[in-house]
Amino acid sequence: MEAWASQEREEILRDHELLRPKKTIPILYISYDGTGVPMTQGELTGRKAKQADGSAKTREAKLGCVFTQATTDAKGFPVRDCDSTTFVGAIESAEVFGSRVYGEAVRQGLSKAQQVVVL
Repeated sequence: MEAWASQEREEILRDHELLRPKKTIPILYISYDGTGVPMTQGELTGRKAKQADGSAKTREAKLGCVFTQATTDAKGFPVRDCDSTTFVGAIESAEVFGSRVYGEAVRQGLSKAQQVVVL
Protein backbone atom coordinates (compact mmCIF):
# COMPACT_ATOMS: atom_id res chain seq x y z
CA MET A 1 0.00 0.00 0.00
CA GLU A 2 2.80 2.42 0.90
CA ALA A 3 4.57 1.83 -2.43
CA TRP A 4 1.36 2.41 -4.38
CA ALA A 5 0.44 5.54 -2.37
CA SER A 6 3.95 6.92 -2.76
CA GLN A 7 3.90 6.42 -6.52
CA GLU A 8 0.45 8.02 -6.81
CA ARG A 9 1.55 10.99 -4.67
CA GLU A 10 4.66 11.54 -6.82
CA GLU A 11 2.53 11.50 -9.99
CA ILE A 12 0.00 13.93 -8.50
CA LEU A 13 2.70 16.33 -7.31
CA ARG A 14 4.38 16.19 -10.72
CA ASP A 15 1.14 16.88 -12.62
CA HIS A 16 -1.79 18.36 -10.67
CA GLU A 17 -3.98 18.01 -13.75
CA LEU A 18 -4.13 14.25 -13.21
CA LEU A 19 -6.94 14.91 -10.77
CA ARG A 20 -9.54 17.38 -11.85
CA PRO A 21 -12.37 17.66 -9.35
CA LYS A 22 -15.70 17.93 -11.12
CA LYS A 23 -17.04 20.66 -8.89
CA THR A 24 -15.82 23.50 -6.75
CA ILE A 25 -15.18 22.66 -3.12
CA PRO A 26 -16.42 25.41 -0.78
CA ILE A 27 -14.00 24.62 2.08
CA LEU A 28 -11.14 22.12 2.22
CA TYR A 29 -9.66 21.38 5.63
CA ILE A 30 -6.13 20.10 6.21
CA SER A 31 -5.23 18.93 9.69
CA TYR A 32 -2.03 17.36 10.99
CA ASP A 33 -0.19 16.71 14.21
CA GLY A 34 2.43 14.46 15.73
CA THR A 35 2.96 12.59 18.94
CA GLY A 36 5.76 10.62 20.53
CA VAL A 37 5.42 6.86 20.24
CA PRO A 38 7.46 4.68 22.61
CA MET A 39 10.05 2.55 20.79
CA THR A 40 12.43 -0.25 21.66
CA GLN A 41 16.10 0.61 22.10
CA GLY A 42 16.92 -1.09 18.80
CA GLU A 43 14.57 1.27 16.95
CA LEU A 44 16.18 4.29 18.61
CA THR A 45 19.85 3.48 18.05
CA GLY A 46 21.71 6.57 16.85
CA ARG A 47 18.80 8.95 17.39
CA LYS A 48 19.34 12.11 19.42
CA ALA A 49 16.53 13.51 21.50
CA LYS A 50 15.45 15.46 24.56
CA GLN A 51 16.74 13.21 27.36
CA ALA A 52 19.46 14.73 29.54
CA ASP A 53 22.00 12.31 28.03
CA GLY A 54 20.78 13.04 24.49
CA SER A 55 19.11 9.68 24.07
CA ALA A 56 15.61 9.09 22.73
CA LYS A 57 12.73 7.10 24.15
CA THR A 58 10.20 7.83 21.41
CA ARG A 59 9.86 8.67 17.73
CA GLU A 60 7.31 11.10 16.39
CA ALA A 61 4.37 9.57 14.55
CA LYS A 62 2.78 12.17 12.29
CA LEU A 63 -0.89 11.95 11.32
CA GLY A 64 -2.92 14.09 8.97
CA CYS A 65 -6.38 14.25 7.49
CA VAL A 66 -8.05 16.15 4.68
CA PHE A 67 -11.78 16.71 4.47
CA THR A 68 -14.38 18.99 2.94
CA GLN A 69 -17.32 20.99 4.23
CA ALA A 70 -20.12 22.38 2.08
CA THR A 71 -22.95 22.86 4.59
CA THR A 72 -23.74 24.10 8.07
CA ASP A 73 -26.26 22.86 10.62
CA ALA A 74 -29.35 24.74 11.83
CA LYS A 75 -27.19 26.74 14.26
CA GLY A 76 -24.67 27.69 11.58
CA PHE A 77 -21.93 25.30 12.70
CA PRO A 78 -19.87 23.61 9.96
CA VAL A 79 -20.81 20.04 9.03
CA ARG A 80 -18.09 17.81 7.63
CA ASP A 81 -19.09 16.25 4.29
CA CYS A 82 -19.97 12.61 4.80
CA ASP A 83 -17.24 10.21 3.65
CA SER A 84 -14.90 13.06 2.63
CA THR A 85 -12.17 12.43 5.20
CA THR A 86 -8.96 10.74 4.15
CA PHE A 87 -5.99 10.08 6.40
CA VAL A 88 -2.22 9.86 6.06
CA GLY A 89 0.32 8.86 8.66
CA ALA A 90 3.98 7.96 8.97
CA ILE A 91 7.09 8.13 11.08
CA GLU A 92 9.27 10.33 8.87
CA SER A 93 10.81 13.79 8.72
CA ALA A 94 8.54 16.83 8.74
CA GLU A 95 9.67 17.72 5.21
CA VAL A 96 8.72 14.32 3.79
CA PHE A 97 5.47 14.25 5.76
CA GLY A 98 4.61 17.74 4.48
CA SER A 99 4.76 16.40 0.92
CA ARG A 100 2.58 13.47 1.99
CA VAL A 101 -0.12 15.78 3.42
CA TYR A 102 0.11 18.20 0.49
CA GLY A 103 -0.22 15.34 -1.99
CA GLU A 104 -3.35 14.15 -0.21
CA ALA A 105 -4.82 17.66 -0.28
CA VAL A 106 -4.17 17.88 -4.02
CA ARG A 107 -5.77 14.45 -4.47
CA GLN A 108 -8.82 15.66 -2.51
CA GLY A 109 -9.27 18.71 -4.77
CA LEU A 110 -7.09 21.50 -3.39
CA SER A 111 -7.06 23.21 -6.80
CA LYS A 112 -10.88 23.54 -6.72
CA ALA A 113 -11.16 24.73 -3.12
CA GLN A 114 -12.59 28.21 -2.65
CA GLN A 115 -11.17 28.32 0.87
CA VAL A 116 -8.48 26.23 2.57
CA VAL A 117 -8.36 25.90 6.34
CA VAL A 118 -5.28 24.43 8.01
CA LEU A 119 -5.91 23.16 11.51
